[in-house]
Amino acid sequence: MADGVTRDTVIAAPPARVLPLGSTALSPVPGARDPKLAERIAASLEADVLRAGWPVGKVIGSEDQLIARYGVGRAVIREAIRLAEHRQVVRMRRGRGGGLVVVEPDVSAVTESLEILLEYAQADVDDLLEARQVLEGFAAAAAAAAPLGAAELHALRQVARDTPGCASAPTGSGASLTHELIADATANAALSLFVRAIASLTDQRCRNGLRHNPARDSGQVSHTAIAEAIAAGNAELARNLIRAEIEELRASVRSAPREPDEPKAGRAAARRGAQLRPADLIAERIRQDIIDRGWPVGESLGFEVDLMQRYGIGRAQFREAVRILENHSVVRMQRGAAGGMVVATPDGRAIVRAVSLYLTYQGMNSADIRALRAELETATLQLTIDRLDAEGIKRLMGVLELERTWPDDDFPAVSHDLHAVIAELSGNRTLGLLQSIAMQLTAERLHSGDPHRVTEPPDAVRRAHQAIVRAIIARDAPLALRRMDKHLGAIARWTIESSRSHH
Repeated sequence: MADGVTRDTVIAAPPARVLPLGSTALSPVPGARDPKLAERIAASLEADVLRAGWPVGKVIGSEDQLIARYGVGRAVIREAIRLAEHRQVVRMRRGRGGGLVVVEPDVSAVTESLEILLEYAQADVDDLLEARQVLEGFAAAAAAAAPLGAAELHALRQVARDTPGCASAPTGSGASLTHELIADATANAALSLFVRAIASLTDQRCRNGLRHNPARDSGQVSHTAIAEAIAAGNAELARNLIRAEIEELRASVRSAPREPDEPKAGRAAARRGAQLRPADLIAERIRQDIIDRGWPVGESLGFEVDLMQRYGIGRAQFREAVRILENHSVVRMQRGAAGGMVVATPDGRAIVRAVSLYLTYQGMNSADIRALRAELETATLQLTIDRLDAEGIKRLMGVLELERTWPDDDFPAVSHDLHAVIAELSGNRTLGLLQSIAMQLTAERLHSGDPHRVTEPPDAVRRAHQAIVRAIIARDAPLALRRMDKHLGAIARWTIESSRSHH
């Protein structure tokens, strides 16, 4: 490496908790490993489903047929099927006429995966609400700019009229329905998914922080006003109104006294309805216990017999709950004296893959993900300038030095580090996490299946990054934003041209 520079020596001072998002050029993670054979077979299964046009209900083979097709053993194919099932692509149907069946993805499962990453990142309520202001302000402006039909406008007005404002009844009242409907109206599947995830998590975090306060019911007028601004096509007004409403909620949460926690089982049931199976409820309780303990990775929570007694359940229910948590990489069962049920690090790569597959099924296009990424980049850049200190300047200059000394033929390994550092320096873990996911989705969709390939010449990236950093250090937000917008536009043009030539 030139001048003895390594990534570890330049990009020091990692965040309080490193998010395990994957080993793409856009979000490098130290120690990222190659996927296991079962993971590669699961990816092949998923690719086959995509090539077939995602034919829901179709049987794509029996277990024996899949073993022969992919040339692996029974244990590997079963693990691959389990992974694909978790990502809501297929399920194994037993009995006569059974086999591996293509299924319709469940948005709640994908939303829960995103929530787990945010919980692991220890995003607090204020952090989540700040992110909601960004995403939902963007959604309101996009919905106002979209040609909504009469039926869509009628539905939006009705929900806005019938649901209380977020600041007056932030939890358990359907207050976020208006916001979710606005996000849906943009037809941007990634935006809708992100809004649902952080709204759900905010609702959980606020559940014991606020009770209904009739004195704040003016929020109902806010929802109606937002709907009318969207109907009138006034994007700026719609954005400002929804951001103001969420700011009211932030103020309410900050000033509200904490109230006694409700039982964790009740909290879980309220989250997705009382129809949850016993194993789901136990999995929720265990997950909440892990959150309450600060997500202590590597710590044993106890052995099977002790945990069954602690949670008051039988072996079958406990093992099913563990399987649910293992699917999300929340825990792992480990043998030995220091084993038992051990707290794990969520597998960010698997979660990003599940998100990507769901969005593919929903028909997400590249323009939508580029627009969402640009909005997130703009927000984190502005926050970084607002919160910049001497250590932040040192981090930014370190990235530029790393890029300067890094070989051109391996430049994809560091080409997006600056974006990741800006997201971290913003101080908002939620926005940083979502931006990283958006960058990886961009890579997957625009880089012809090779996330490490950069189409823009390395020197062009270096010059653009240097110009952005100079503006950040000068705390010239308008100039920094213009330069970032120009840089993202150049990336989009290069990747689009590359995609055309590839095909």
